[in-house]
Amino acid sequence: MSAFDWLVVGAGFCGATFAERAAAHGHQVLVIDARKHVGGNAFDEIDDHRILVHPYGPHIFHTNSTKVWHHLSQFMEAVRTSGAGAG
Repeated sequence: MSAFDWLVVGAGFCGATFAERAAAHGHQVLVIDARKHVGGNAFDEIDDHRILVHPYGPHIFHTNSTKVWHHLSQFMEAVRTSGAGAG
């Protein structure tokens, strides 16, 4: 069995972010979640009709930080709304 430096329970925003940052710094991370996907309640998927749906309802992320915006843009395709984001 492999040894892990970190066990992360939950792959929502917090757990996924911590796991990514720890792995980027060379740590071995095991992430477990009750669901079959990452992203927690912000998860979305393409349905059988090729429509993007949000099974847990829509979620909006706000930040005024360019640093945060650019970091998150590595992992997602963001859709800006009027005045949203830090671009």
